[in-house]
Amino acid sequence: MKQKRFDPIDRDILRVLAGAKMPATPTKVARAIGIHPATARTRIENFRKEKIVDCKERGNRLMCKINRSAVSKRKFF
Repeated sequence: MKQKRFDPIDRDILRVLAGAKMPATPTKVARAIGIHPATARTRIENFRKEKIVDCKERGNRLMCKINRSAVSKRKFF
């Protein structure tokens, strides 16, 4: 199976999540890399479907962290 190639924004999102000590919201990720929060949320949701990112909903917020086992199997950076 061919692995998906990630564009620079995807890689930036993954770097932010990988470097975060605690789960982060898409808004925090967006602020960190200078993109719109809706863009971050959409891309994070795609990562969530691919099981690259683990997210939990807390109220109306999505708290996300990187899935370290998925990252160790693929080359992102």
